[in-house]
Amino acid sequence: MSANAVEVAESAGVYQESLTERMGRGRLPLAEALRYATQIAACLRDLHMQRLVYGAVSSQLILLGPSGATLRSGGGLTQLGEAHHDVMAFGALLGEMLRGMDGPEDLRTEIGALAMRCQKDAPGMQQVLIALRLLALLARQGTVTVRGPVAARSREAAAKPQSKVRIRVRIALHWKPLANLAAFALLGE
Repeated sequence: MSANAVEVAESAGVYQESLTERMGRGRLPLAEALRYATQIAACLRDLHMQRLVYGAVSSQLILLGPSGATLRSGGGLTQLGEAHHDVMAFGALLGEMLRGMDGPEDLRTEIGALAMRCQKDAPGMQQVLIALRLLALLARQGTVTVRGPVAARSREAAAKPQSKVRIRVRIALHWKPLANLAAFALLGE
């Protein structure tokens, strides 16, 4: 999505409210929240691929409409900025959305971990987008396929099984070459 597309979408009047206004009306269903987060992550990724940064990611600057979410043109769109600041701000936004989100606790925990990872480590937006898509797919499936523990750091962690999606989300965030393979492997199951 280019900066021009953001301005055209806003001027066309297809967006009805900001994310702040939507969250003020009540809790977000998990599927809706993941859809919005994925669309915003895709917008940011597209901007970063064009060597642009948005500079002001916040719920007030996200517009919602029938086709989903986009960035308002009022952000601090600049060239050659620090993309990791966008990722960190997106993590804070994801955390804000999580506080007002309905859904299963295990998925909310994973979304919270992704939000924290964005704020602390600022991975690339492509990796964040893949992790969000995997979480959205898990939410649509409605069930978690449980496998044995992976690389447990403590006895308590070893006692708690982890889902295949959780493992793939971690792979997508930590090892970029496997990110696309993780997404395709999950879709093929």
